[in-house]
Amino acid sequence: MLLTTSDADRKLSYDCLKCVIQKLEVNFRFRLAKRLPKISSAEKAAPLYISTLSISEASFRLNDATYRLGVIQQAREGPTPEIIETLNQLGGNWVDIDRFGLEMRSLPELTPGDILIQDYDPDLELNDNLETAEARLVREQRRLADLERYKMEIENEPDYLVEPGSLDRGRRIRRKRMIQILDKYNTKIGETKLNVQRFQCKRDNLPWPYDMFIQLTRKSPDGTVYIECFNYDKSLKEAQKYLISKLLGNRRVVTKIKSLSFWPFLNDKGLVIGLPDGVKFDVQEFGTCGKLSEVLQRVETILEYPNRPFARLASDSLRLEDVQNPRVRQAEVLELTQNFRVNVMAFYREVTNKKVVITLTNGIFPDQYAMIVENLIDTKGTLGTCYEFARLRDKDKASNALRVIAERFVNAVVGERFVTIPLPNQLQLDVSYAPYQLNSGTRVYTIKVEVVRNRSN
Repeated sequence: MLLTTSDADRKLSYDCLKCVIQKLEVNFRFRLAKRLPKISSAEKAAPLYISTLSISEASFRLNDATYRLGVIQQAREGPTPEIIETLNQLGGNWVDIDRFGLEMRSLPELTPGDILIQDYDPDLELNDNLETAEARLVREQRRLADLERYKMEIENEPDYLVEPGSLDRGRRIRRKRMIQILDKYNTKIGETKLNVQRFQCKRDNLPWPYDMFIQLTRKSPDGTVYIECFNYDKSLKEAQKYLISKLLGNRRVVTKIKSLSFWPFLNDKGLVIGLPDGVKFDVQEFGTCGKLSEVLQRVETILEYPNRPFARLASDSLRLEDVQNPRVRQAEVLELTQNFRVNVMAFYREVTNKKVVITLTNGIFPDQYAMIVENLIDTKGTLGTCYEFARLRDKDKASNALRVIAERFVNAVVGERFVTIPLPNQLQLDVSYAPYQLNSGTRVYTIKVEVVRNRSN
C-alpha cells in the first residue's frame, strides 16, 4: 500500500528554509523570525540583502520601512499638556530626557561598535536657565496681550474705515491671519511655561511630574503602523543599538547593503551610530554627514571591502581638502547634498571624479554654469564626464543658464531645454535641464552637463 504525506505535514529542510527566507522582503523576514523563534537560526544563516539602510538619531530607514524611537511623556496628575501630547502622537521626543524633564544634549560615551559621525557642538545651544526662561515668558505674555488687543480692534473696526465691497473679505483675511499668529504665540508660550517648570524642578531637586517610557513606531511600506512600548531604563541610543543588533548582528554571512547612509535629523545634536560590535557590511554606496575624511576612516572597521571604491559617495559637509582623499577621488559618483560650507566653483576646479552631483536649491549664477562648461571643454571633456546640478527650485535660473551657455558658443545647437556643443574626437557636450517632482509634491529642476558620443555620426 502506497503511503502519502499531505503538503501540510511536510517540513522544509534547513537548507530549503534558508532559501525561502532569503527571498522574503527584509522587514517581513524580521517580523516572521520574531513570531517564529524556531526559524531564527535559519534566518541568521540566510544571506541578507538590503537596498537602503539610513540611520539617524533614534531612527532608521530599512528599505521602505521606518523605525523610530522616542520618549513618551504622560502627566501623573491631570491632563497632559497639548504640546507634549502632540509630540507623543508624532512618536515621542527624539532626544533623551533627564529626571527634571530637560533634554540631555551631550553625546554619550562610545561603546564597542559605536562610530562617531558628527560631534556635538555646545556653542550652537541656547544657554537657557530658569532666570532667562522666566524673563522670556514675561515678554511673550506681553506680546500676546498686544496681539489680542489688535485682534479686538480688527473685529470692532468701524465700517467707514473699510473700502466699500471689501468689508467682509478684508476683515476675514486679517482676522484669519491674526488667529494664526495667536495660535503660534500660544504654542510658544506653552513651550516656555514647560521650560520654566523644568528649571524649577532642577532648582528644587524634584522629579519631572510625568511618567516616561520609550515607544518604537514602525511604519511598513504599505503604510501600516506598529507601536511597541518599553520601560525607559536605557537611553534612546542604547535602545536603537539594541534593536539594530537584534536585526543585523550575529549573522553568519556578511550582509550586503546597496546604500548605507548616516544623516542627522537634528543637526546641532551630533551623531553617534551604534552598531553590533565586529559587524561587517558589503556596501556599494555610502552617504554621511560630518567631516568626510575622518568619517571614511572610522567606517573602515565595518566595511568588508574597505579598499573597494564606492559606486556613489554623498556628503553634506565636504571640504576642499577632502577632494584629495583617495576614497573620495575613487568614487564613481561624488555627490554634494546641500553643502553650504564649500565654494562650488573652487570645488569644481579641484574635483577629479568623472561623475558629480551637486544638490543646491538656489543653484549658482548663469555665468558660473558657463565657466564650468568652458573649463570642462578645455580640461576635463572626456567621454562619460557628467555633472548634475539637482533640485533647483527656479525654472528661470535653469533656462537662463542654458541661454548664457548658448551665447558663449557660436557652434552650439540650441533647443527648448538643451544646448549641444560639438567637441573633437567625435564627441559632443550636452547641456540640458528637466523638471521632476519630489515626494512632497514640489516641482524642481536638474541641469545636466554630459560628454557623449556625437550622435550625428
